[in-house]
Amino acid sequence: MFKKTIVFLILFTALSSCTSNKDTTPANVNGLWTDVNTSDFKNCYVIIAQDGNKIVMSHYLEFKGSKMVEYGIGEIKDNTVSYDAVVTKAIPGWATKGKHHLTLNKQRDTLRGFYEDEQGNKGPIVFAKLK
Repeated sequence: MFKKTIVFLILFTALSSCTSNKDTTPANVNGLWTDVNTSDFKNCYVIIAQDGNKIVMSHYLEFKGSKMVEYGIGEIKDNTVSYDAVVTKAIPGWATKGKHHLTLNKQRDTLRGFYEDEQGNKGPIVFAKLK
């Protein structure tokens, strides 16, 4: 009985170590991105700095001629990016705080998702990777 228990424990430990060593490295989203949500957005640039699973973004955009600047701090898990956004140069009537939730596509060239702001508004966001 003792030998069977030892063999079982060795096999269980070996199997567990093989299945629990999954690569959990998040996708790499470092770089320069641009808004491609609608034609109302012009001169829109997002710089994402990624350090492991930590994300820092800076975003400049012009919406129908009005300028906005924001930054965000958050994380990436697998292919999903989430961060809190803070607007430092606001468009009149728009919120100044919110969250962005984005998913990287399989080609690794588009981040697509939505924002939700402090006023309860939600809407789409689409960023394309600039080469």
